[in-house]
Amino acid sequence: MTKKFTVCCLLYGDYPQLADRLLGSLARSEWYEWFDLRLGFNNCSESVHAVIEQIMYDWNIPIAYSSEGEDPYYKYPIMRELFWGPADIETPYTMWFDDDSWLLPQAPENWFLMVEQCLTGYDMAGAPYFWPHLTTRERQFIKDQPWYTGKPIPKAVKFITGGWWAARTEILRKHDWPIPELQHDGGDVMLGELCHQQGYTLGTFAEYVAINADDQGRCSKADRRGASGKTPRCGSNYQRPARHWTDKLME
Repeated sequence: MTKKFTVCCLLYGDYPQLADRLLGSLARSEWYEWFDLRLGFNNCSESVHAVIEQIMYDWNIPIAYSSEGEDPYYKYPIMRELFWGPADIETPYTMWFDDDSWLLPQAPENWFLMVEQCLTGYDMAGAPYFWPHLTTRERQFIKDQPWYTGKPIPKAVKFITGGWWAARTEILRKHDWPIPELQHDGGDVMLGELCHQQGYTLGTFAEYVAINADDQGRCSKADRRGASGKTPRCGSNYQRPARHWTDKLME
């Protein structure tokens, strides 16, 4: 069977219990034919690395590539590395996990097939939300992006939350996502607006996934860690490049 997914997981800090929960939830041999696994380590402790080595030993989980992030350990630079360096993702679909997301034990054997079937009807899938707080600078940032098509930017942008999602790889490749400007916050909203501008469809799929969840599995209840909520949202500090006087001659 040709693998359909590249699963990328971002691990952070000294949280071996989260690494164990996430990687352990993927360690089911009947799933290995479905995915390649790429791991990103952002300032991870020896305990986290030890957990990964133990899971590899116990479950023989296939890790195709891993990468160590660099200070200040933001999310999107290492996501970019996992997607496109040193070798581009080649599977039809890409799946992302933050380390406080995981698959529930009740997930059936055909879970990856379920995700694939969802993505036959949608371009991206996960848990949808709306963001009604775009600033003027963020809106201008969107209008200056190469993927902006002139559609009115909605008052509330629909997006797939960034803790877990799956998407068609060809879309990420076409738009060089995540763009280099992304640091840590706001990337999921920007990807949502990219999809709106380009006419890509967002599907709801969160069956058997705990997304950014606390220890009780309640989604969106995990504690913020690292840089989350501490960096400017993408586009919020955007300064439009100054126009040269010759620009008007070209209009």
